Amino acid sequence: MPVFGPGVLKIGDAAAAIDVSCLVNGARIAATKDQGDTTYKLCGTSRPGLIRYTREMTGNMDIDPEDPDGIFMLSQTEYGTSVAFVFTPNSTTAVTATGNLIIDPLDFGADEYGADMTSDFAWAIDGEVTYAPTPPVAADEAAAELAAGKSRQTADAS
Repeated sequence: MPVFGPGVLKIGDAAAAIDVSCLVNGARIAATKDQGDTTYKLCGTSRPGLIRYTREMTGNMDIDPEDPDGIFMLSQTEYGTSVAFVFTPNSTTAVTATGNLIIDPLDFGADEYGADMTSDFAWAIDGEVTYAPTPPVAADEAAAELAAGKSRQTADAS
C-alpha cells in the first residue's frame, strides 16, 4: 500500500513553479459529488438529477513568509487566480496529478508561542485533474533531491 511521501508538490507555471514539497505536512485531492433532485413526471417516470463533481486540494503546510518568492507571498498577492500544479504524493508509486487550482491566502501566525507557523489550505481545482504515470526519470530525480536535502539537513544538524 502506498504511503504519503516522499513526493513533490509544485505550484505555478513550469518555468517558475514554486516547489513547496518540503513545506507540506499533508495534502490530498478530494472529489465532492453534487447531485440535483430527481424530477418526477406526470406519467409516472422519473429523471435523475444532474451529477457534478468538484475537486479540491486540501492539506496543511508550513508557511514561508520570509521568502518573497515563496508560497505564502504568492497566496497573499495572487489569491483568487488559477495557477498550475503538479502533485506526486509518493514518488515510488509513480502517479502524478496535474491541473490548475484557485489559490487562496494562507494563514499567518500560530496558536501558541514557539509553535511552527503552519496553515491549513483548501484550494478549489479549476477544471479537470489529469492523473498520469510519472516519468521514471522525474520520480528518480525527485527522490534524489529529497535524499540530498535530508543529507544536507543531517549534516547541518551535526
